[in-house]
Amino acid sequence: MILQTIIQVAAQCGWSVTANVRDGNITSFDFRRNTESGVPFCFSADMTDSKPDSLVDDILSFIDAFQPDIFARQWCRISGAGESRYAQTLSDMDGIRTQAWLLAIDLSEAFSAPCLSLIHISEPTRPY
Repeated sequence: MILQTIIQVAAQCGWSVTANVRDGNITSFDFRRNTESGVPFCFSADMTDSKPDSLVDDILSFIDAFQPDIFARQWCRISGAGESRYAQTLSDMDGIRTQAWLLAIDLSEAFSAPCLSLIHISEPTRPY
């Protein structure tokens, strides 16, 4: 149920995901999607002890460590695209960071306790 929910939420956010259980209590997830300009992108995050909060925390760690400007420069250098593609690559990497953030939020909400609405809260009788 947890894996199915993670895969479903990721798909709704535009990510494809594969999961591999390792060491019995750690599940590794590879999240994949294309950037705005169509370049494939992938990052990995782990869930420990089947606790979705640990997966969300690992995604947030990725987001905190991910520096779009540095990644864009490295990608331009390694791919041979040079500085001419830097602006588009930087925009793509900013977009990926945002999409990863939205994924973390949606996963967090999918596994959080349901919020009580006012309809579910009965007001105590007040003497008039």
